Amino acid sequence: MTESPDIASVAPATDPQPASLHLAYWLAEGVQVRKEKFGLLFYDYRGPRLYFLPTGDLISDAFFFSGQTVGQLADAIRQKHGLASRQAEDYVQKVLDKLAAKGLIYGQPLC
Repeated sequence: MTESPDIASVAPATDPQPASLHLAYWLAEGVQVRKEKFGLLFYDYRGPRLYFLPTGDLISDAFFFSGQTVGQLADAIRQKHGLASRQAEDYVQKVLDKLAAKGLIYGQPLC
């Protein structure tokens, strides 16, 4: 994955807040993640494959073990970097959608 951690480049959406903001994401079975200087490194034992995600300090590996929702993560990024709420939400969702499409993570609603 070659996504840039530059969230200023993510255009804000104009549609209503997505339901995915209430999801927590977990690692798929056979996948590990660790924090690196550039961002996150995912290792998929099922492949085996490595995925580099250059997020800088925007998303921690702990997010995938914490039960924190997408909305909570986006809010923390918004506060830390002084962004508009929608811009932070769109960035987080874009990154997580790509990881989910590769089968590295899965979303689960928190009740």
